[in-house]
Amino acid sequence: MRSVSRGIWWALVFAGILFFLYRVRTVLTPFLFAILLAYILYPLVVAVESRGASRVAAIFLVYAFCGVALGIVFYLTLPNLLRELEEMARKLPHQAVQLEELGQDAVGIFRRVELPTTIQEAVDNLLARVQQALERLAGRVMQILLDLFANIVSLLISPVLAFYLLRDHQAMRERALRYVPARYRGDAQYVLREVNVALNGFFRGQLWICLFVGLFIYGGLALLKIPYALFIGLLAGLFDIIPYFGPVLGFLPAAALALSQSPLTVLWVLLLFIAANQIENSLISPWLIGDRVGLHPLVVIFAVLVGGYLMGILGLLIAVPVAAIGRVLLDFFLLRRPQVK
Repeated sequence: MRSVSRGIWWALVFAGILFFLYRVRTVLTPFLFAILLAYILYPLVVAVESRGASRVAAIFLVYAFCGVALGIVFYLTLPNLLRELEEMARKLPHQAVQLEELGQDAVGIFRRVELPTTIQEAVDNLLARVQQALERLAGRVMQILLDLFANIVSLLISPVLAFYLLRDHQAMRERALRYVPARYRGDAQYVLREVNVALNGFFRGQLWICLFVGLFIYGGLALLKIPYALFIGLLAGLFDIIPYFGPVLGFLPAAALALSQSPLTVLWVLLLFIAANQIENSLISPWLIGDRVGLHPLVVIFAVLVGGYLMGILGLLIAVPVAAIGRVLLDFFLLRRPQVK
């Protein structure tokens, strides 16, 4: 009886913590970016520290190296990116009118076809629903972009938070374990190790995958002479962190710009995105991430949809890591017998 009441008590505490985190979700953004940054930089810090440097000196050296590398990348790409953004802002209204005219022509072709009345009404309803769905999707994509740029401000404080995580993560873990009863500390350490393995594989692997997708799409669009190839490649790389839906979100602006040239160009762009997705899923993702996350595709899709519904762009980004943590906890409590150390 006492164990049942204790289990209910811990379930209520856990639910309260989740509710609190949901209520302060906007404040969590820089901390989540900091955790991501710490996971990515930790191997470099350990490598520098193994050569005799102190932990603080190793962190500063890694920060300096990353700052120089990012500075070089910005120096090479930022002028072209700003020029593309300025040109897009100037030409976007005209291109929007062209796309609307193309869409109206396509709808007109369908409606000029002689069909029975019932079928014609069904076709008209279908076209109207498709148009509404495309409008909602365009608005959703624009909202995601606005949220993404708004969250960039959080990146300014994230390196500071990541510094403390890299410096004090061992002490923080040991202090947190003190609040766990002695008989359960072995189980807690086991769960933390499993969570660390899952998040390590996801964060570091996904970083390289996004980099590959962005460069691949940029190179392909540049060869096809699609305008704003650098900007679209950047979007494709950023969106690719969202499983399954990311490639679609990256394809939409590329297809819209390609359609202003010719429908055949849209086909080439589609083949380019399909090739990038196939290379990612069949070669790069199994090699870098493998089965460390351990989630079925249906679970991933459900987690992404729920995360986007509850927390917007932030929910889309953290859906898979949170689901991976949930998978580790379920495996431990339902499939494994606790091992007291």
